[in-house]
Amino acid sequence: MFPSVLTSILYLFSAFLSGVHAAALPVCGAPQKPVVSTRGKTVAYFGQVRDQPTDSLSKFCADSSVDIVVLAFSHIIKGKKGLPGLNLAGYCGDPIEGTDLINCPEFGTDIKECQAQGKLVLLSLQGSMGTQTLSDDSAACEYADNLWKLFGEGTGLDSMRPFGNATVDGFDIDNENGNPQGWPTLISELRKKFTSASKRYYISAAPQCPRPDRSIGRAVYLVDFLFIQFYNNYCQTTGLVSSFNQWSEDIAANGTVGTKLFAGFLAASGKGTGYASHSEMIGYISQIKDKPNFGGVSTWDASCANNNMDSNGRTFLKAMRDSLL
Repeated sequence: MFPSVLTSILYLFSAFLSGVHAAALPVCGAPQKPVVSTRGKTVAYFGQVRDQPTDSLSKFCADSSVDIVVLAFSHIIKGKKGLPGLNLAGYCGDPIEGTDLINCPEFGTDIKECQAQGKLVLLSLQGSMGTQTLSDDSAACEYADNLWKLFGEGTGLDSMRPFGNATVDGFDIDNENGNPQGWPTLISELRKKFTSASKRYYISAAPQCPRPDRSIGRAVYLVDFLFIQFYNNYCQTTGLVSSFNQWSEDIAANGTVGTKLFAGFLAASGKGTGYASHSEMIGYISQIKDKPNFGGVSTWDASCANNNMDSNGRTFLKAMRDSLL
């Protein structure tokens, strides 16, 4: 679908204020209590589409219209050698021998560059190609441990790390296989690991707009950000305002960590159903951005959004920024 020195993170989120509560999560240990939230930020998924030869992670992190980049996807939960898999089809394909992982040192360099600019880089899990499920709590804990060792600050799988010693800023749950089992446990275990980390980490999820989301389930109440997909489903953009309002009320009543909600849009026509033009997207956002738990705008994906210009030469990414003004 859809970074970091300490001073940059403090700068990026200096305007973010939210009350938070401890989450009651299953097994694996006590979760971290997120104390930072977002309001009025832009999110772009990246890694599966390359519309221009010059497209790269560093290019989109350098774009002032983008605040958070979500790498897509870690699509295998448990593959060869019992490890997760990684697919960045548009940009990186050098396999790490004996695994479903790929060696992407340039991504490691770019991740650090993004973070130095005060931008977050998350890794999205599953996507539409993710068919595996978390069979039980033990599987969820094992998955969390491997993710932490491969992409976070964990140790023990150093030679298998796709991005070298670069660490992402959190994980995004984009499960779409219809089975929500195990995701609350995964969140619990990751939050436990975050408590001893050198920086703040985040967890997001990308549900479809119909509620309840059948693939993510109650995990929507346990994450920092929700990138709700208002496309490729029956409520998509035509029902965006009423659907967003329902999500907003539900999360406000039942969420446990001060979750912020983002309205998710297709970046260009012909990439799915429910596309909203630049001006239409801005119109939708004008009707929902005053919600207390509104977080911003997200899009699938960065490359398409950058290549989609309106009659004034404004990219969809720039229109996303404009929608928040």
